[in-house]
Amino acid sequence: MDASSRRLVAMRLLVVDGGATGTDVALCVDGRIAARAELPSVKPLRGDLRTDQLCLMLGSFLGTHTAVDEADVMLDGVIVGMAGVWSERERYEYSDAFMAAWTQYVSTDHVPLVLLSDAELLLTSAFGSDVGAVLIGGTGSMMLMRDADGLLQRVGGWGHAVDDAGGGYWLGRRASGAVARMLDGRGPETLLIRPVASLLRVDADDHDAVRNALRRSDPSRMARLAQAVLYYADEGDAAAIEIRQEGARELALLLQNVPANVEVVLYGSLFESQTYRELVERLAARPLPKLHDVIGVLVDRIHRAGQLPTTSV
Repeated sequence: MDASSRRLVAMRLLVVDGGATGTDVALCVDGRIAARAELPSVKPLRGDLRTDQLCLMLGSFLGTHTAVDEADVMLDGVIVGMAGVWSERERYEYSDAFMAAWTQYVSTDHVPLVLLSDAELLLTSAFGSDVGAVLIGGTGSMMLMRDADGLLQRVGGWGHAVDDAGGGYWLGRRASGAVARMLDGRGPETLLIRPVASLLRVDADDHDAVRNALRRSDPSRMARLAQAVLYYADEGDAAAIEIRQEGARELALLLQNVPANVEVVLYGSLFESQTYRELVERLAARPLPKLHDVIGVLVDRIHRAGQLPTTSV
C-alpha cells in the first residue's frame, strides 16, 4: 500500500489541546482514538514558549503508545490548539519553536503541523469551517465566532489581570473578596470562608489566621475556588448565589452580538454545574448545548472529511 492510500484509509494524527490548566493529548488512527493522556499545562509564558517541555512529553507519549516498526510511528499530521497563541506573530514564533523542538525530541521526519489557538480548536471541533460560536467558561472566559464571511470574531479572553468576567479566576477572586468583607464586617456571613481557608491551609474558625493568610495569598491560585462558589450557591449561601448570578450575567453578555441564527456551544469546566449552565442559557435567551469531548469530535470530523483543517503552517 503506498503512502497516499495509507492516508486515505488510516490517517494517523496527534492532537494536542493545550489549555491553561492541562494538556489533553491523543493519538488517533482512522478516526479512532488509540491512546490518550492528560499532561501538565505548557501554556506559553513570557520569555518561554515551553515547546521543549511539550515535545519532551509528546515524545514520551508516542514512545509509550506506538510500536517500534517505523510504519507504526509515522504521522500524517500534528494538530496543536494552544492557549496563549493567537496573533500572526505568536503563531509564527510558536510554530518555529515547536518544529525545532519536535525535530530534537520526537522525530526528524517532516510532519504537517496545524497550529490553532485553543479556542479555535474548540470552534473547529464543533463546526469545522462552518458558521458557529463557542462560549468558553474555564479559568478564563471568552466567545469566539466564525461568521458568514469566514472571519473570526472574538469577545473576552483578556486574561484574569484585565477581565475574564464569569470565568474561574473571576469567581475565585469574588469569593475571596466576599470573605474579606465578612471579616471586615462590611459583608454578610458566608460559608465561602471554608474553601478559602482550605486553599490558604488555615482553620476556617480562626478568623485572624484567615485574615493574615488572605492578605498574603497568591492570586494565581484563585481559580481553584470556582467550583466551591458554584457548590455553595447550590447549597443556598447568599454570597455565593450573588457571585454565581453575576458571573452568569457576564458570560451571557459575551453573546449579546451573536446573531440569533448562529448556533452557540458551551465548553469549559464551569459548565459542569448544571445550574450555572442553565442560568447562562436563560440570561442569553438561547439554547446552549455543551461540547463534551473536543478531541473526539474533532477527530471524527477530520475522518469524515478525509483531510486536515486548512490552517496548517
